[in-house]
Amino acid sequence: MYVTESAPNRNSLGATNGLAQATASVARAIGPALSTSLYSLSIQENLVGGYGVYTILASLSVIALYLAIQLPKKLWSRAEED
Repeated sequence: MYVTESAPNRNSLGATNGLAQATASVARAIGPALSTSLYSLSIQENLVGGYGVYTILASLSVIALYLAIQLPKKLWSRAEED
């Protein structure tokens, strides 16, 4: 809903949706490699007893939740625009 409502007009809805999908795909491609590398680094360097990767990923999750809370609860509608 946020992606659809963030498009400036109906003509650019496809481009906005495509950009959102491309961004999500890049995150899905980088995520496994990043988490595996962090796991290897935490074992190799003995970060937090080898569990450093979980500390880092939990911190990133808390930051993501904080950012999600900042989203508006009510989306503006196209009817208000007209």
